Amino acid sequence: MSDKRVTMKDIAKEAGVSTATVSYVLNYSEKEKISHETRMHIFEVANKLKYVPNMNAKTLASQRSYLVGIIINMEGRNKKSKIYQYYDLSREIQRKLYPKGYDVVLLPAKEMEKDIVIGQKRSLDAVFILDMDEELQKAIASRFYVPAIFIDGYIEDPIFCKILTDYESVLQVAQKQLGDRFYVVMEDHFNRNVYETISKRIPPKDIFINRYDSSLIQFLQEHHNQKGLVIGELLGMQVENYADNRNISVVVNSDKDIMLLPDTKLIIVSNKQKAEKAVEIMDRLLRLDNLDEVERVSYIHPLGTDN
Repeated sequence: MSDKRVTMKDIAKEAGVSTATVSYVLNYSEKEKISHETRMHIFEVANKLKYVPNMNAKTLASQRSYLVGIIINMEGRNKKSKIYQYYDLSREIQRKLYPKGYDVVLLPAKEMEKDIVIGQKRSLDAVFILDMDEELQKAIASRFYVPAIFIDGYIEDPIFCKILTDYESVLQVAQKQLGDRFYVVMEDHFNRNVYETISKRIPPKDIFINRYDSSLIQFLQEHHNQKGLVIGELLGMQVENYADNRNISVVVNSDKDIMLLPDTKLIIVSNKQKAEKAVEIMDRLLRLDNLDEVERVSYIHPLGTDN
């Protein structure tokens, strides 16, 4: 095996791009707007060739802004439960990033085109994108030229890293708590896979999606004395007002500061775990650390399960 040091020129030849493009990418420069796909391809080639930057850690660190963006989808109505969940997740991500010297820029996007342009003006090292449909996720990722990690939003393209709630495991836990037949109350997720996973197990007539034109009270009246799974703590509080809480299980994101009644059954899908996984993946992408082994899809299971 040759001991010849791998250069940016070697990476450029292997990746089929110019040496200047490799330099821009590996030095985290934003002088040229290079697509996320091209950047990830160059990172993967650099990792494959075992490239070692010809600079000390201090110089390498100086190429970074130590700013990370968190984009939260605020579009639509009747999404208080999800917004509460995602702000809690953002706080957990902040807690994981601060000891590493990072500051966080929250980008709550109500008018996507306008708000994302604001985010583009900041020099970010990475972005976390929460709850978007696939078309919008791709459009947003194309606007940023740093690693983009999706949380609770599915995108088919394998080049992107996704962190998702394992709803199949959630349903299995609910079945243990509630029995074989139960209804589901949930928010209107942009991630279509959430509904598709649930509808394989639960008939559509037994699934309530919290849209502005739907009536939770009417749905619960129609399912009087039946057992139900509620996804989201604020939605769970609403259901407690109209249904026997002993007949419901609620998916929450922490076992602390629970606002539900003490005897309401819980299924905990930890935001802390999501944040840990998100920051771990971000670190590896920024360090070019065995990128071929970085999980493209990471599932977060309910606490207490063996998955």
